[in-house]
Amino acid sequence: MNNLFTSSVIQDKEEKKKYRWQVAITVLVLFIFGSLINIPFSREVKRLNLEAGNTEVNLNESIVDDLIPILLSSLILGAILVFIGLWISSRTNLGAPVLARIFSKKPVNKLINWKSILSSIFLATLVALLLLGLFELQSEFYPISGKISRPSKPFYALVSFSAGISEEIMFRLGLMSLIITIIQFLKKVDNPSNKTIWIGIIISAIFFGLIHLPLSKNFVELTPFTISVTMIGNLITGSTFGWIFWKRGLLVAIISHIAFDLVFHVIGTPYT
Repeated sequence: MNNLFTSSVIQDKEEKKKYRWQVAITVLVLFIFGSLINIPFSREVKRLNLEAGNTEVNLNESIVDDLIPILLSSLILGAILVFIGLWISSRTNLGAPVLARIFSKKPVNKLINWKSILSSIFLATLVALLLLGLFELQSEFYPISGKISRPSKPFYALVSFSAGISEEIMFRLGLMSLIITIIQFLKKVDNPSNKTIWIGIIISAIFFGLIHLPLSKNFVELTPFTISVTMIGNLITGSTFGWIFWKRGLLVAIISHIAFDLVFHVIGTPYT
């Protein structure tokens, strides 16, 4: 059992370099796809805000009006993140090794075994169940009033895939890799130490929490308590996904993040 949570993907620098462009295009397409499938959830949140009387929210009449701006912005941001994660931060030896192996047409099981992938999904599920339990306790002792109704489960199912894809590319491939690269540069070392990687994991997880505050503001009043809950919860999940990204690569981190969100938001019902 211990081996399931300590085994790492076998990093092949030459393989990742050889298939970097194929991986880059794949990750960019995934990021754009993740951004686009978030549109229905985002529009539903705006609709619920308008329904609750918030006149400051702007909702386009048609979903088509949202497509072009989001397509262009995700293309630009995605290209920047891919460049940071696969070129600028190549010395971190992180990235997307499983995707590179798929393009190499060599057996993926020589790089990473299925037990490691399943254990990553299990870990993400376990963290989701733990946080759901903590929210149940919190609601008993410190109930929080909601501002608006939450989107229905189908919207959360869709956003689980959107967040799993786009947030891992943004915060793990992009931000976490960049932080580690900067520390490497300042220390003038070729390979990051475990301490350096954990600094990257924690700092990116903090930013991961901060980016969720505007979304939380839609549903609850931001008080010291609700801000703390949001930040601590996302620090735990962000650190979990950061560790998975470090040990198993981007693709497994994405799959694990999707599994977490499906359990946490679709099977479970937090914040109620």
